[in-house]
Amino acid sequence: MRYGFNVYQMKVEDHVFWIAESKDLKGCVGQGDTIDEAIAELGQNEIEWLETAEELGIKIPTPTLEENVEYSGKFMVRVSPTVHREASENAKKQGISLNQYINNAIVTMNVANVTKEAIKDIVNEVRDLVFISTTSCSDKTNSNGIVLQYPEKDDSNIKFFTAKEC
Repeated sequence: MRYGFNVYQMKVEDHVFWIAESKDLKGCVGQGDTIDEAIAELGQNEIEWLETAEELGIKIPTPTLEENVEYSGKFMVRVSPTVHREASENAKKQGISLNQYINNAIVTMNVANVTKEAIKDIVNEVRDLVFISTTSCSDKTNSNGIVLQYPEKDDSNIKFFTAKEC
């Protein structure tokens, strides 16, 4: 293959399979029960994509090459004097350097983003396992007196109500 690609697993209903997706050729994908099958199908689809683009006069993109970037661990950040003062004071209260305080803040935000995505995945899995009747409050209340109410299956707002609130 001439173009880079990403490979990931998907689950649709109870079927788990692999997807190989071109980084540069829009809509060019392959799928299979194994990684090798998905990549092989992507290889065939890449050839067909390029042939079709040539026949239709569609511009064929240059393959994107990823460069190995080395990070020094140093970067400059400009903040307002107020933010600088508050961060310095908070670091001092914690008995750490301003550098360590900012490092901790960045690590916390990175972990929070990963955790947020993991929680969304778990909530969606749980949502798929729960059937909610909308006919009456008693039909929606479980043995612990808790009602789970989902306005839409893909709505990210999950509301927990007690039976009294229902």
